Parts: sequence; C-alpha cells; structure tokens
Amino acid sequence: MNNSPEMDVKLKFGLKSFITVIAILFVVLVAVGVLSYAIPAGRYTIYTTDESKIGQPFYEYTTDESLNKQIVIDSYRELEDSENTTRLPVYRWLISPIEALLFGANSSNMIMIIALLLVLGGTFKVLEESGGLVSLVRVIMEKLHSKRFVSIWAITGVIMILSAVFGLQEQLLILYPVFAMLCTALNWSRFTAISFVLIASGVGFTTAITNPLTIGTASIAAGVSVTDGLWYRCIIFCVMYVITSLFLVSLAKRDEKHAIQKFDVQGFVMVSDEEHIQDVKKSKMIIALFSIALLSVIITTSIAALRSLAMVFMAVAFIVGTVIVGKKLLGTYKQLGKSFVGGIKDVLPSIVIIMVAFGITHIAQQGNILHTIFYYFYNTVTNMSPYVAVVILYVFVLIIEFFIPSASAKAVLIIPMLTLAPIEGVSKTVIILTYLFADGYTNVLYPTCGTLLVGLGLANVSLTEWFKKTILFQLMLFAISLGFLMLAVFIGL
Repeated sequence: MNNSPEMDVKLKFGLKSFITVIAILFVVLVAVGVLSYAIPAGRYTIYTTDESKIGQPFYEYTTDESLNKQIVIDSYRELEDSENTTRLPVYRWLISPIEALLFGANSSNMIMIIALLLVLGGTFKVLEESGGLVSLVRVIMEKLHSKRFVSIWAITGVIMILSAVFGLQEQLLILYPVFAMLCTALNWSRFTAISFVLIASGVGFTTAITNPLTIGTASIAAGVSVTDGLWYRCIIFCVMYVITSLFLVSLAKRDEKHAIQKFDVQGFVMVSDEEHIQDVKKSKMIIALFSIALLSVIITTSIAALRSLAMVFMAVAFIVGTVIVGKKLLGTYKQLGKSFVGGIKDVLPSIVIIMVAFGITHIAQQGNILHTIFYYFYNTVTNMSPYVAVVILYVFVLIIEFFIPSASAKAVLIIPMLTLAPIEGVSKTVIILTYLFADGYTNVLYPTCGTLLVGLGLANVSLTEWFKKTILFQLMLFAISLGFLMLAVFIGL
C-alpha cells in the first residue's frame, strides 16, 4: 500500500446519489401533499403559557423545546374548510422547501443544520488539502496494527454512548472523513465508513440512556422521571451494542474478502522519523479541533437553556479552530480561505436535500393531518390487548416519524396524548420506550431523515444501495425491539 494513498474523502455529493435522493424526496413530497387533501384536517387544542405565542396555531410553536406546552385531551375536532386556511395549494408544494426555510415551524433548526454543513465542508477541505487527515490516519494506523476489528468494537461503543447519553447524531457526521480515510487504508469501503457513523449513532440514539432529545423530552411530557425504566434501557443498550458491533465487523470483513489488495498496515505507516514527528504534530492539532467541537456540543446539550443552540456552538468552534489550525497547516490565510470556500461549494447540494426534506414536513403540518392520524389511531387501540396495542402504537409512531423526523417535536405531540389517556395495560414507561424505538431506528432508513440523506450524500452511497445492504439488519432491530416491548408489557415495566 502506498505511503501517500489517494483518498477521496471530500464532503462532496456524487451526482447520481444526489439525483436519486431528490427524485425520491420529490415523490414523497407529492404523496404527502395529496394526503393533506385526502385526510380530514383536524386539531387538538394545544396551548402554551408563553404570552407571545398565545392565539397562534399549534404548528407555530409545538416544536419549540423552550416553551411550556399543554395538550387538552378529548379536544380533537375536524376543521371546516374555512378554518383550514393553511393547507398548501398544489402549486405551493413545489416551493414548500423555500417556505419551510423562511417561515416554517422548524426554520431555525433547518438554518442551523445548513450552516453547520457548510462549515464542515470548509473545515474538511482545509484538513484534506493540508495533509492533516492523512497524517491523522497514519498515526491511528500505527496504533492499530492487527487490532483493526477490535477497534470497530471500541469505535461503536464510543459513538453509541455519545448518542445514547448526549443525543448526538447528525453532529457525529464530522467524523466521517476520518473514518473514510481509515477505511480506505484498510481496504474497507465508503459504505462501511459511513455505516460507522450512521448505524452506530442511530442505534445509540434509539437505545437512549439519558438522551435529552428523546427520553428527556418524552419523560417531561409524560410527567415521569428519566430514571424510570433506566435499568431496562441499559440492558437494551448492551444487547444492541453487541448486535451493532457484529454487523459493522461483518461489513469490514466482507470488504476485505472482496478487496483486490489485502490489508497491509505496515506499508501504509512506513514513513521517516521526521515525517512521523510531523504527522504526530498535525494529528494533535486535528484531535484538539475535534475534541473542542464535541466538548462544545456535550456542554450545550447538558444545559437546557443552550440545548437548541448546540449546532451553533459547534459551528463556531469549528470556524475558530479551522482558522487557527488551517493557518499553521497551509501557511497563509489566502490558501486557507481558498480551501474553505472550495469545501463550501462541495456541500451545496446538501442544502437542496435538507430543504426538500423539511418541505415535506411543512406540507404535513400546514395540512393539519397529523392530529387526525393520531385521533383515529387512538380510537382503534383503546379496547385491544396491550400486546397488540403496543405493536399498533409502534407502527403509528413509525408513520408519524415519516412526517416529523424531529424526536423532540414528536415527543411534544404524541407523548402527552398517550399518557393523559393511557391504553389499558400499557404503562407510561412502555409508551415512552415504544416511542424511542419507533423514532430512532428509522433515522437510518427513512428518506425524510436529513442525517441519513446528508450522510449518504457525503459517502456517495445511493439510498437504494443503503436499503439493500442494511434492510435485514433493520428488520432484525425491529424484531428485537418488539421482543423487548412485549417483555416490558409482560413484566409490568
């Protein structure tokens, strides 16, 4: 293996992947638009004590985590055509991504995600052109030697803990370029590299231990403690950790089996002493940059008042760190600026993808169909066996997840309704657990999930390829999670 291998790990979307994703999203957008007319518009009464929001329709503030919201159960009513004035006419479906960006209930989150992606694009272009990422991978490879599969277990554990405890997911996409270079050096594919990020973080996010975005928000909405059922969630986390690690190891072994050139760590790390010293220096700077960015997220997500600004703090940390590190690695601010701008251009297609995905949610919210879906679901399960009710609840949240990818937004909408008028034999803890499972696993399956779309775009992996290679794993997670739910009902969790 070459000492300086060509490693194409730019945060850049492949044209084929981009066209495929946009085509799929456009079909979904039209389908949701049709549903907004086919499903009767309805609404529960949702109010907030924030005086600035009083009198506004629920979709104006239901996703705002800083507000104290209340849902009035038994208040559902279908809206008259004259009342449902926010439903988008057909011609506005096409501009719904722009409306979502400018006026949508999730516009602030949308803007933060787009800004962070642009910053990441610029940052990694600087690190790539300076040779810093190659140096980092050479240092890591020297440490790995023959323990590459053991490292998968370690990487999976770290990522899952960050997601399960702190709620990090899309933020961990910053690690993809490092994994991409590492996988290239080990004859592993781009698919395996992005799987380290998407699969590990997705499963960790789902098997929440103290994740403030899911278990935290849901527990507050249900009026229970985050520690309720914690021991059971820890058991689930351990089981899912083993399954996820084995799956990622299997991907790596499959890559090696099909690789023309076999694994040869010594060939990659064989550099002169002087080069090794430079590699270590560059690696320390990059590790410091990553550590500060992750630390900023961990601190902000731990403080309720700053949680919604986590991505802003991360973006600022990356900008400041990139200016400092990039100047040392590239030598001049002119070259730094040129590289940074080039990286921004590489990720511009991601903005289109994010906007279309948010446009789909915007159409559903404006059409007032989400509360109607819940109303008919609840009337269906009230007299059923708790085991059957849990399965239907699981499927119901899966449907809502398609329209509202935001974990906290679904918690605000769904949990109070279910826990204020609970299903017989199904505790609040089980309801929350069902919500966690249905919300999280689909984050690496549904085309309306921004994290999945951006991740696949960065790795130039098509949605079709992702579906084919992960669907059996996804179905296994679904079956195991259903088993844990049945057990939870049985033991009266």
